[in-house]
This record gives sequence, C-alpha cells and structure tokens, in this order.
Amino acid sequence: MKSWNIRILLFLALLLLPCAVCAEEGGIRIENGMAMPIARYTDAQDLDYTNENSDLLRFVVYVETDYDTDLDGKPDLIKTMVQLPRAAAEGRYQAPVIYEARPYIAGMYTFNPDLLSPGTSEFDEDSLYSCPPKRVPGNTITALEAASRADPADWYYVLDSDPFQQQYLGNLTAYDAYLVRGFAIVQSAGLGTWGSEGIQCCTSLLEAKAFACVIEWLTGRRNAYTGLDGETSVSADWCSGRIGMTGRSYAGAMAFAVAALGVQGLETIVPVAAPASWYDYANSQGIPSGLLSTYDFVADLSALCASRFPCADEALQHTYIRYLSFLRDRQIELQGDYGPFWEERNLLNSPDFRVSALIVQGLNDDTVHPKQFDLMRSALLQCGCEVRCLLHQNGHVTPANEQAKTDILIGAHTYTDWLNLWFSHYLLGVDNEISQMPDFTVQSNQDGRFYGTDRWMTGDTLRLMPEGSETYTISAQHAHMNNQALLYDSLDGTSGTDHRLWRMDITDETTISGIAEVHLRVQTADVDRNALMLSVVLVDSAEEAFPCFDVGSIGVLEQQVIQKNGIDRGEGTEPYDLVSWKQSLRNRSIIAYGSMDLHNPEAGYDPASAVKRENSIAANTWYTYTLYLQPAYYTLPAGHQLELYILPFCGFSDDAASYDSYTSSELEEMGLTPAAMVPFTRDYSFTVDHADSYAVIPVSR
Repeated sequence: MKSWNIRILLFLALLLLPCAVCAEEGGIRIENGMAMPIARYTDAQDLDYTNENSDLLRFVVYVETDYDTDLDGKPDLIKTMVQLPRAAAEGRYQAPVIYEARPYIAGMYTFNPDLLSPGTSEFDEDSLYSCPPKRVPGNTITALEAASRADPADWYYVLDSDPFQQQYLGNLTAYDAYLVRGFAIVQSAGLGTWGSEGIQCCTSLLEAKAFACVIEWLTGRRNAYTGLDGETSVSADWCSGRIGMTGRSYAGAMAFAVAALGVQGLETIVPVAAPASWYDYANSQGIPSGLLSTYDFVADLSALCASRFPCADEALQHTYIRYLSFLRDRQIELQGDYGPFWEERNLLNSPDFRVSALIVQGLNDDTVHPKQFDLMRSALLQCGCEVRCLLHQNGHVTPANEQAKTDILIGAHTYTDWLNLWFSHYLLGVDNEISQMPDFTVQSNQDGRFYGTDRWMTGDTLRLMPEGSETYTISAQHAHMNNQALLYDSLDGTSGTDHRLWRMDITDETTISGIAEVHLRVQTADVDRNALMLSVVLVDSAEEAFPCFDVGSIGVLEQQVIQKNGIDRGEGTEPYDLVSWKQSLRNRSIIAYGSMDLHNPEAGYDPASAVKRENSIAANTWYTYTLYLQPAYYTLPAGHQLELYILPFCGFSDDAASYDSYTSSELEEMGLTPAAMVPFTRDYSFTVDHADSYAVIPVSR
C-alpha cells in the first residue's frame, strides 16, 4: 500500500477515536481503558468551603418538573446538587454525568405524622398530575456564575427535626473518585424533600418522572433555576449529554424507573441491590414476605424521606397526611395480593428501556432479595438492552462502602475501577475490557473468588423428590418465624411437626444457577385464616463444617483489612482500605428460599400473577402450588447433601415474629395501627401429598 494511503487511514482512525482518548488539555485523560485523575480534590463538607481557586465547582440548582404535586398552582421544583470539574465549566471539555436520584440524601426520620384511621382517608390521586404553565425565566446564567454564588449551607447542614443530627447532603462524597477523574456528579433527593417542592410520592410514576426532568435539564431540554423563586435559570452547557445513573437500594430503583421512561440522554445504569418490583419487595406470591410487619411500607417510606414537611404549612401537612393514609389503605385492602395499586407502580413491562446496565446484587441480601436483579435483567433484555450482572456473596451493601471507606477486589480491579471502566466505556466511548465482560461475574460461595460465566437457566436440571409417597401434615403452631432461628433450630437435618425434609446426596460438584421451582400438592382445613404462608428453604449440608458466607443477624458480612489506605482514589481524596469479606464455618448454609399464600395457588413468578383469587380455596381440597425460590448461584461440593425443607415460615424479622402476640390496645400504645398489621397466622396446618410433589433445580454442569 502506498505510504500516503497509510497516512490517510491513520488520520481517519484518529478522527474516529472517542474524544476522551485524545486527552485534550483540560479534558478527561484515559489510561488502560479508564478515566484518570485530572483535578485536585477539595472538600465540600466544610461551611467555610468556597469554589474560588478550586479545581471542582459545587452549586445547587432547582430543576422544574411538569407536575404540581403540592397543589400550589406551579410546577414543582426539585433541589439538585452539582459537582463539576472547573475545566468543564470553563468550556475546555464537556463532562459526562454520573447521576444519583436518592430520596434519602436530603434528610430522613424528620417527619413522623399520625395517619388517619384506616378506611377513612379520601384522596384524589389524579390531582397530583396537574400540569400548570411553566415559569418564564427573567435571565440565564452559566455554571461559573452559579458557582460564584454558591453557599455551602445549601448542601451541608443539620436539620433541627432530625433525631440523629446528621449532616447533609448525605452521600455527597460517594463519587469523589469519579469527580476528580473528570465526570460531573449530580444528585437529587426529589419531590417533597428538604429544599424541594412537591410531596414525597414514593414508588409512583410521578417520582420517576421528576427525576427524569434532571436529565432533561442536563441535555438542554428543560429549565433549572438558582432558587425557588424561579427567576434566574442556569444552563448545563458543560454537559456532554451522556448520563449514567447509579446508586444502592432506593437510588438503584430510581435508576431503573427513570430508564423505564426512555428519557433521552440516559445511556447506562448501574443499580445496586435495587428493587425492580415494589410489589415483590414487600410480598411473595400473594403474601407479605415477612420483611415488614405492616401493610403500609409505601406510606412509611414516603414519610421517612419527606424532609420538607417538618417546616411545611399546616394545610400542606394535612394534604400529605391524607395522601399517606390513602397509600396505606390501598395496601391494607390488597393484604399481600397484587392489584391496581401495584400495577400503577409496575415498570417491568415498559417497552422504553434504551440503556445498558450493570446490575449489582448480593446473593445473601435479605432486604432486597435476589429476585429483584432477575426481574430487572429480564425487563431490560426484553427491550434488547445490553445487560451484565455482578453477583457477590454479601448482603445489602455496595461493594465499595462509602461509610466504611472500603473497597474489594473483583478479579484484577477494585469495584470502583470496574465502575470507572463501565462509565468510561458507555459515557466516553472508550474501547476497554467491558466489551468482553461476561453476562455474569459471580463470587464463589466456596473460596470468595470472582469468576465470569454466561450460564444461567441453561435447561439442565436436578429433580429432587421426597422418599415415599405418603402424605405429611405440617403445623405452624410452634414454627420459628425468623431466618436465624430457622437455620439453627428448624433446619436440623430431620423432619418435625413444623417442617418436612427432602434430601439428595451430591456425588459430583454441582452449581445451582437460576430459579428453583418446587411443585407441591397441598390441602388445608384452615381456609378461614389469613396469611397462610407456605415456604420452602433449600440448604447445603455436610457432616464436617465448611466455609460459607453467613451475613448473620446484622445482614452483612464481617470484613478483614488486606491493605490499610491501600486504594488511592485521587489527589486530595480520602483513601479507602482494601478489604475482603470473611467466611464462617458452618454445617449448613441456606442456598435459596421462597414463600407463597395457600389462598393463592395461581400465584407465579411474575408479580402480576399474584392477584386475589376470585373464589376462596375449599377446605380439605387438594391444590397444586409452584413456589419459585430466590435466584441462586451456588456450588455444592461432592460429598455434600442438598436438603429441601417444607415449612410454614421463613425470612421473618424478630419484630415481625413478635407483633402477633400483642393485643390491639398494646399495639396502639406502641404507636402501631392494628388494622395495618400483617396477621401472621400461627395456628394452622397443611398436608403435603408426596406422591405428586417434586422440585426442579437449575444447574450448570
């Protein structure tokens, strides 16, 4: 080939490289596929902080939404925190954004209202969807001008009504490692929180749409203002128009919910331990899962985050209390079944997902159960999205822990570096190892190492059946209701009056990968009782104790420091400790579990299948139930036994286990509403027909 042709091809190749790789002066710098530090960190958690002479700029804007949820005749404004490298604000490059929508961060536990008596609340939920005319700004300023006016008290403050006297804005420093590497960090607590307008309408479409408005501002399609007066708008012309969302738990749920709206500019999401189905967060196949003791978790979560309301006027407080009472009453009416209330909050069938996703989930998370990651993955895949999953053995945590200042190694990289690679790939167009990332990155339950695999629900199965074909009656009268008691008392390697054991010897190493189905033929005489829970627990058992990851009663693993201050996160940032998660020696380890309502034999894996049965089940009549256990990735060594326990209860908290022993007056004295309590029935029994019962367990051989 002639030399001039080679030169032309090289020139064209350079033009096609992502701008970030070119590393223009003042812009993002890429090495080894990752964004590298370009700014010196300055600490915003100081009331004497100033943006002057800082490589990083901080300021607050108020993004205008479409709806008027506080019914004052104006579209609600939501307070939004911006942390931005000065170089981007000065126009030396355009910054991609990592955005966290997290209602907790503006303040929690500040508003504790007394709700109306159950069944007495009237509220027109449609009224929240009114769309008044938008504001007309008097003038517009730049990010540099907004930063020059910034007041640290806007983001670093203490609320008088906070019983814990925490400093906010919470989570402000969680993304410092990305901020000094050139990403802009944007965070909002949303409607009804401190500094914002509107009411906190937890889990609703309104909440997701309000958070989506922040992305529309970042991409130049919506106004944001310097204050609640709505006079001076602030432009986001520093933004590249490419946004990624991440966050744990509620924040992860908001990333998924905003993605379901198909908002332009949202390129990728990294939800961590995040509910994909609010119904399935609190319920399981037609029955409360035991995570909560009452039917009002949506109202409780709303009030928990409603940091605006201690200072709201009396009329608005009364409106909000009526709304919270309305939310509680809708849940009481359904009593664990699926219905219109949950359907309005169901985004699993949205056709509008257009994002890539890295879903992070703890396989031992007893707060947001592993089923949530599988529901989320399926919803994204059905829209053709690129999806990867990172499954670890801890509980309800982010692998890089901002509170403890720790991080872990996942193969060759820390969790923080993996997110850097992910966001560099999808927000900057960098060709890096993310393009070869397997469908699943899984932490081994045996030795804690992470490995890659594409095997999930492959069609290979084990069939586990009971010995014999007799019937067996199980009583709930003395059954244990919380998970720790189950593991150490009921799951004892034998059958008893409150549980029945099936067992299989494992002759070759076997990896369970997917969702086990347990098919049971059952009858009960106690059809007049509520909350007739039927449960199954799958257990790894061995005569000699073996290492396993046991999150215990606190729900998270202990950790050991590998290298103190071993992770440099950028000049001026606080280093993290490199840690690993400890294993325990046990003779039994829970692999997966599931529960359903005996009243609802039709309830399946899809949350929408758990609708209330039109006709009650008949007493002493056989019905076929299919329990879907929590998704699992678990390897059993040869020589172990696979145990399956059929029992009434599993997974209840200690509190939930005790409330049904109190009288109504005692509950009221504790500040609880008897009508809202889940009636965990403890004096029922059911009979299992072994001749027509079996389990199908997905495996990777």
